[in-house]
Amino acid sequence: MRPTLIFLPLGFGLLLMQACERDIPPVAEPAETIGYQIEGFVLDRLGNPVRGLPVAVYYDYEQVDNGPPPSKVFKASDLTAIVRVTVFDSNDRPLVTLYQGRPNADGELEIDWDQQDAFGNPVPSGAYTVEYIVGGQTKMSYPVVVSGNVVATTDTTGRYIIPDQYLPVDFYPVPLYSADSSSYLGNYRITPYVVLEFRLQPSRYGYVILTKDQITRLDLKL
Repeated sequence: MRPTLIFLPLGFGLLLMQACERDIPPVAEPAETIGYQIEGFVLDRLGNPVRGLPVAVYYDYEQVDNGPPPSKVFKASDLTAIVRVTVFDSNDRPLVTLYQGRPNADGELEIDWDQQDAFGNPVPSGAYTVEYIVGGQTKMSYPVVVSGNVVATTDTTGRYIIPDQYLPVDFYPVPLYSADSSSYLGNYRITPYVVLEFRLQPSRYGYVILTKDQITRLDLKL
């Protein structure tokens, strides 16, 4: 017998229960990786894999300073130059171009991102950069952290894997605002505490504390 994590239907609490060895497939030791990684299996009450289940990630933050948030306004020195505004993921891969053209007469350009890719789909949770590019060179950029979006889906064996790309521990700055966006709360950093949402009906939640260069295991038995 080995312990298996069982989730409460609501909230972030976890219960430790006993399950047969055949229920949740074992993991080879040592479970090492580069950076951070979460993986696990989702099984139903009969031990069958639950496939096609979306898994979302929510981040936790700690305040670092009360300095001003990163500016989104680019001031062009050449009004005739073409400015391209592109979103890049944490691996420096371009996701979507938000704008391509010349700035206004005052030389200022401010472009917001709706957190969607080039096809209009929500991007996974993670850290992204919006870059203002002129003549092939990045002249200015600002960070965007997306939290609460789907980053993985269980396969035919019920397994899911969340790689380092979607676990940007220590990323800074993350400017946070009040719920109604009326008050700026300061610049924050992402902590190793992560909440997972398994999007069933109703959703199941659980949390882990990540360790660098180690795979974190989190299994769900319905």
